Amino acid sequence: MLTVVTIVAILMGLLLPSLARARQKAAQVQCMGNLRQLAMALTQYADSWRGRLPPYVTAASPEEHPGLNWTAWSYPYHNNPRLLVCPAGVGKLPETTPKGFREYDASYGWNYDGTQGNRGPLAAAIRQPSLVYLLCDSGDPCLIYGANTWDNLMEELDLDWDSQLEGANRHRGEANAAFVDGHVAARELEEFLGAPCASLAPPWHIPWENGLLEKGTVPFPER
Repeated sequence: MLTVVTIVAILMGLLLPSLARARQKAAQVQCMGNLRQLAMALTQYADSWRGRLPPYVTAASPEEHPGLNWTAWSYPYHNNPRLLVCPAGVGKLPETTPKGFREYDASYGWNYDGTQGNRGPLAAAIRQPSLVYLLCDSGDPCLIYGANTWDNLMEELDLDWDSQLEGANRHRGEANAAFVDGHVAARELEEFLGAPCASLAPPWHIPWENGLLEKGTVPFPER
C-alpha cells in the first residue's frame, strides 16, 4: 500500500505542473480569442464612421471620454460582455449599461492615443497596420493618457503591480495584443513594451516624450 501511495504521489507531482500549464495556455488562447473579436467589433464601429475610431477629446468628462467608453460603443457589434474579461485576470464582468461600461476596470485596453479618430481613417493614418496595437492586455481601458513616458505606460498597463494577475502580465510573462490589421499575437513582456521613438512608430504609434522610452521611477517588475 505504501508503495502504491508513493507511486501515486510521484505521478501527481509530475502531472500537476503539466495540468497547470495546460490551464494557463487555455486561458491565454481564450484571451486571444476575446481580443480578436473585440478588435473586429471596434473595426466594424470604425467602418460605420467612415473608417474612423472615436476621436481624441480633451478635458472630456468620464461620460464623454471616448477612451473610457469604447466598450459601450463597440458592444453592439459583438453583444457579448464576456469578451471583456480575461480568464486569467481579476477583472469582473461589466454591466451592459452606460455606467457599467464606463466603470469597466479593464482586462483590455484600447491604444487610444495611437489609433484615435482625430488622425483620420485607420487605413490612411496607420501605414503599418500589422505592427501597430489596437487593443491589448492592460490594466486600464485606454492607453496612453497623460504624459507619454515610461512611468505612465507602466501605470496604465498595471505593470507596477506584483500580483501577476493585474495588467499586461497575466500569461506567464507574455502579453496579448490585437493589431490594427486584425491579427492577434502574444509577445514577451519586454518585446510587447517595444522601444518607441519620437515619431509615430510601431507598436504604440504615439510621439513619445523625449524620444526613447526609458525605464523611470516605476520599477520594472521582477516576476
